[in-house]
Amino acid sequence: MRSFAFAPLASFALLALACGSTSGVGGNQGSGSESGGGPVAEVHFIGRFTNEAEPRFAWPGSTILARFSGTGLDVRLADGGNNHFAVVIDDGPPIDLATSSAKDTYTLAANLPAGEHTVFLEKRTESFVGVVRFKGFVPAPGGALVPTPAPFRRKIELVGDSITCGYGNTGAGPLCPFSPETEDEYAAYGAIAARKLGAAHVGISYSGIGVYRDYNGATQDQMPVRFGRTLADDPASTWDFSYTPDVVVVNLGTNDFAKGDPGQAYIDALSGFLDKLRGHYPSAYLLCAAGSMLTDGYPAGAMHLTKVKQHISAALDVRKAKGDTNVGFVDLGVQDSAVDGIGCDYHPSLATHQKMADKLVAALQSAKGW
Repeated sequence: MRSFAFAPLASFALLALACGSTSGVGGNQGSGSESGGGPVAEVHFIGRFTNEAEPRFAWPGSTILARFSGTGLDVRLADGGNNHFAVVIDDGPPIDLATSSAKDTYTLAANLPAGEHTVFLEKRTESFVGVVRFKGFVPAPGGALVPTPAPFRRKIELVGDSITCGYGNTGAGPLCPFSPETEDEYAAYGAIAARKLGAAHVGISYSGIGVYRDYNGATQDQMPVRFGRTLADDPASTWDFSYTPDVVVVNLGTNDFAKGDPGQAYIDALSGFLDKLRGHYPSAYLLCAAGSMLTDGYPAGAMHLTKVKQHISAALDVRKAKGDTNVGFVDLGVQDSAVDGIGCDYHPSLATHQKMADKLVAALQSAKGW
């Protein structure tokens, strides 16, 4: 499965902000003139990055891509926590990179054949694990960054909770607790589906969160609030919505139901959030999802899966009543721990994420013709 390819596609790059806003990062990274394949840049940023010479980022799935010549490449990252990254060189298998505040320079590749190579660096861990500052790529002596056109044409934004983050998906669960080592957004359903579809994806997900209330029942700072931020935990970091995705997948509800059926409050919150999404993205396909931790069997008699589907349907009906037909629903299924295993704290396993990804791919192929 190819992770990405720098080919002359249609004009698209999910850069940090507007073209040229990050031109101080290691050269002309993030800037450049328009080319037939889209904005040409030494480094492409996918996701939400601050508008600084050395941009900061935190959301899981935040990705930095580049092409370079030479035999090796280092990256300079200032980590405020202890994050993990998936590193892909030349479409090879992902390699885990653990970062920390103890150092700021990491070798991504060494002893490569002379020539041009690609690097894909994706944040596996979520926002509260730590904010990271990108300080630039450093090619091995004799090498250089190579300007490239925008690498992707299709764009997916994934809005969700711990499931979308990949919480515990590499763990031996269900009794292991959260750890950065066992969280892998790169191997979560949304990222898998995006790669299958040849799309860039932006991950706006946060563990424990809901559209109305969180796992503990609190209603403040839920996704409709955090969605407007460049950095999830920084209320002052306002995102400018300077790009628009083709598809927004909203998978929220598991935590809303943690204290029981939230009823009309959930419908109203989801309806309001869909209104907000439509305001930011007038032409995007809004796809609501359910799966994979809610079931009708637990708690006994609560019928949470049936009810969340009914509530989502009601919220979508509100949009349709406003004349918005560019919306849909996908059932991502219920995890089967006996067949597929289970991750930490009863979260989906890698096998479950693959099954969810397959369902999401099928839904988007049907809706978008991808």
